[in-house]
Amino acid sequence: PEEKVNLAGDPAHADLAKSFADEVAERWNSEAIRQDVIGTQKQRRAVHAAMEAGALTSWDYNPPRDASQEYVRNHMDWTVAAAKTRFPPLPE
Repeated sequence: PEEKVNLAGDPAHADLAKSFADEVAERWNSEAIRQDVIGTQKQRRAVHAAMEAGALTSWDYNPPRDASQEYVRNHMDWTVAAAKTRFPPLPE
């Protein structure tokens, strides 16, 4: 935890360093990961360039009704909101 000296190049720890390197090579295909990362970077850069060049379209959905009054909010009495959604509706 408080190691301040890199032991990877120390000959006394060469076997341990080699076993770590072997395990990494066995678990992961570094070249395939590199190619995948580069490929997704190219895709993200292409999408970013297209979004910068085109017209901005907001992905936020605004319902055609006043949603601020549709759900129970801090300023509302929950029984009023519940009565609005009840079926059959309660008599007024």
